[in-house]
Amino acid sequence: MRLPVMTAAAVLLVAPSVSAQARPREAKPAAAVASATPTPGPLFPSADPRVRVVSIAGTVPAPRNAAVLLPADYETSGRRYPVLYLLHGLGGGYDNWLTRTNLAEYTAGLPLIVVMPDAGDSWYANSVTDTVQKFQHYIAQDVVAYIDSHFRTLPFAQGRYIAGLSMGGYGAVMLATKFPNRWSLAASFSGAVGMARDADTPSTNAAFGPPGGPGRDSADLPALLKRVDPRGLPYLYLDCGTGDRLIQGNRDVSAILAERGIPYEYHETRGVHDWEYWNRRIPVVLQLVAERVRTLGR
Repeated sequence: MRLPVMTAAAVLLVAPSVSAQARPREAKPAAAVASATPTPGPLFPSADPRVRVVSIAGTVPAPRNAAVLLPADYETSGRRYPVLYLLHGLGGGYDNWLTRTNLAEYTAGLPLIVVMPDAGDSWYANSVTDTVQKFQHYIAQDVVAYIDSHFRTLPFAQGRYIAGLSMGGYGAVMLATKFPNRWSLAASFSGAVGMARDADTPSTNAAFGPPGGPGRDSADLPALLKRVDPRGLPYLYLDCGTGDRLIQGNRDVSAILAERGIPYEYHETRGVHDWEYWNRRIPVVLQLVAERVRTLGR
């Protein structure tokens, strides 16, 4: 089965050293094109028979909803499936990927479970200002454990992937760095990967404490990537639109990955920080996931 492949002027960097990563250059367009405009999705709860909405408790004050998108043959196959955990952005929720993109269409032929948890505006962090809000552990431990115990999954790293947009892009890469044995691939779309150190907003201050405070050190993703042991990290994918205000942070992180020899790829293509862009880019990561899914049967 083939997923839509995006037409994109993109740079692909998998560099062993920062010298190989000069300015991004344009690549030749791919052959096929995914739908550029998201189809308006259903209101939740969804009538789609592939969708389940579950409530998951854990290291947060109250259970939170998650949407689970099942493979088309889940009820009849009896087999186990790999899982993609797909994270929302700031101000978003568990239903965003299904209602704002063509995710259900893109995954229709994939033997893959997609889980979309809800984390509020937590930055997927264990809050330093409200210690009962432990969203880093909630996603990496509680949600994964619930999904593995309630659905027929492949409960090991090679069968798990994590991705997210904006705040969720930061969350996906941070969770992959903090819990490297949980996933084999982590992807960030328009990730807010450079904001945790200095951003002075209500959500960042609630998650990490005030700028300059001790909580910012452990949340600073570029600094963490400079000191983490690169051995055993999952493969990292980053992309960003050329009109996105977050592009410099993504360039900085990709340079660190190159300098440290961490396996990764980084793409820049037309677009801004919006759902039209994320709807175009999710098929690219689904293709990477599909390639890994095929190897599981070998």
